[in-house]
Amino acid sequence: MFSARFLSQNLSDAVGGTLRPRLPAKTKRQSVILLIFLTGMLLWITNGYNIASAQQAKIAIVLPSATSRVSESDVQYSRSVSKRLNQMLNSIGFIADTFEEASLSKAQLESRRLIVLPLNASVTARTTMLLTDFVADGGKLFVTYNLADTVAPLLGLRQTDWLKDDPPGRFSTIQLNAPTISNIPISVRQASWNITVAEPTTPQTKIIGYWHDATGKPTGLPALFMGKTGVFFSHVFLPDDIQTKTRLLASLLGHLVPEFQEMLAKEAIETIITIGHTKDLEELEQFVQQGGVPEAIQVLKTGRDLMQQARAAYKGKTYNTAITTARTSRAAFSKAYFLSHTSIEKEGRAVWNHSGLGAYPGDWNRSAKELAAAGINMIFPNVAWAGVAHYPSKILPQSKTFSQYGDQLAQCVTAAYKHGLEVHAWKITWNLEGAPKEFITKMREAGRTQVSATGKPLNWLCPSHPENVSLELESMLEIVANYDVDGIHLDYIRYPGSHACYCEECRKRFTLATRLQIEEWPAVVLPQTGTYSDQYVEWRTQQITRLVRLLHKRVREVDPDLKISAAVFGGYPACVTSIGQDWIAWANAGYIDFVCPMNYTENTDYFTELLVNQLALMPKDVAIYPGIGATASNSLLSPDAVIEQIYLSRYLGSSGWAIFDYSVDISETVLSALAMGVGKQKAKPVH
Repeated sequence: MFSARFLSQNLSDAVGGTLRPRLPAKTKRQSVILLIFLTGMLLWITNGYNIASAQQAKIAIVLPSATSRVSESDVQYSRSVSKRLNQMLNSIGFIADTFEEASLSKAQLESRRLIVLPLNASVTARTTMLLTDFVADGGKLFVTYNLADTVAPLLGLRQTDWLKDDPPGRFSTIQLNAPTISNIPISVRQASWNITVAEPTTPQTKIIGYWHDATGKPTGLPALFMGKTGVFFSHVFLPDDIQTKTRLLASLLGHLVPEFQEMLAKEAIETIITIGHTKDLEELEQFVQQGGVPEAIQVLKTGRDLMQQARAAYKGKTYNTAITTARTSRAAFSKAYFLSHTSIEKEGRAVWNHSGLGAYPGDWNRSAKELAAAGINMIFPNVAWAGVAHYPSKILPQSKTFSQYGDQLAQCVTAAYKHGLEVHAWKITWNLEGAPKEFITKMREAGRTQVSATGKPLNWLCPSHPENVSLELESMLEIVANYDVDGIHLDYIRYPGSHACYCEECRKRFTLATRLQIEEWPAVVLPQTGTYSDQYVEWRTQQITRLVRLLHKRVREVDPDLKISAAVFGGYPACVTSIGQDWIAWANAGYIDFVCPMNYTENTDYFTELLVNQLALMPKDVAIYPGIGATASNSLLSPDAVIEQIYLSRYLGSSGWAIFDYSVDISETVLSALAMGVGKQKAKPVH
């Protein structure tokens, strides 16, 4: 059997070293995929079982079950919250078992040291008894957002209020003051939209963090409580500032359960040298030496010295010192890695900005300046949805963002061009999120919104309705006519899923187009089971493609140099059937100039698999900028993981890349990493 080192070394040889100027051959791409796959499988076989069996899960996450007091939507959101929490736990060396409250038993909690209640508005009398016994036996609780009446006393707390984020930005950061908790951050950013307000009922329960607003002003409202029996956080952990938040979680766990400190230290040391695409110190040293950057070589030496100190501290059982030193060592190794990458002149280096405000509301110049300094040359500002615009549109309702901060598209264009950035106006189609209620009501009453297979009304415009097509088209042409943008960037250019649209107007238009006799609607067109499901899939796809085709025609008439692009689902051709999005057909027809597949994943193997498939299908004259989910809902990447995916994108032959989502988080983490190597600006010659 090949060794893991053999496979890893061959992968390093395949993608390591100086980036080749020519696009790699298809066979070379396939060999990279094979090597990555084999390496992953071998590591799983040799290590995965041992890790899982050696570390029994000491943490249990208890999810709420739907009841008269807990809605199904809250249950689903709790799953999302617990998934993110699990990601954070995994990154610091822990595994957690997840249980449904309805089937929770005492046996499932045996040997656990910590129970997490991620979003439990109420708990049953039976669960209360289990939790009470658990705490009495020395177990600890970690509770977020919901403070059930029967849980609060176990933590020495009482709920006193529930508050919204009014005015906006009221809950923006948490300032921490807990000198007895080792390695705890001083502050952490979290833009929460509401909080649960509580107060201690025992001297043992302390407030260790308070909310501050967007200006840094203290609100006097508690954010984080620490007691003898556990922790309460007044909201859920959101993905912003995730690296700091993960360090906070590690500190709290280590303080609550001292035996966890050894595992935290062990994981911190083991992950010191897993930097980017290099998987051990030997690979990292080879990559840095090939880069030949003196500063990188020196920082690498510093990281190596710190690593030895961390290992010595661990051996001496001074675990907190080991954790701190290991993190500092990894930071040094990461810097060496960042410095050893090079900038490519002809490359699309883009960021999405979902807020439409840049990273600093009211200051697009600051955003554009720092993006340019990091080597970014394109920005996609989210300036309009299907029913709202961040500029003075005469076609769409104006947003609260426009009312508060003014014309965001104009401000973005002015600042971007000052700093040499292209602006591709990001237009979200069909989706009515954020639109005024009266606008949505008007659309629904006119029969212009989508309907699910079960007859549920959806807040999406129906793509088959000609007035909706006209609305979308004219709103984008309005941008082109009034702003000096470089292009239009389409998003949500699709259906919400296979469950839509099955409105009566779709029935009429589908019947007219196909001349089929439709008796049982929508049963006969439902995916997989319907007699005419294939025909309906094709017809739905045509409705989406129509807008892309018309936009291409009209934009070319206005300005042949304007670019049309789209953010699309990465899994092709599955997206054709599921959401009616045939972006390869758009590319083959010449309707788009470049495409940004949203390859948001933390799994490098999957990212590579997606991109290889996309490059193989895409015509050569249409560029691919793979989307990298630095802070996407299902992808939270560290800076070196972002750089790794850029590295793979370059090697596999993409024309650039796009990072989601430009914010203060990205500014403070990823941009600085880009500026060191990937996007480093070349010095101008002195005349």
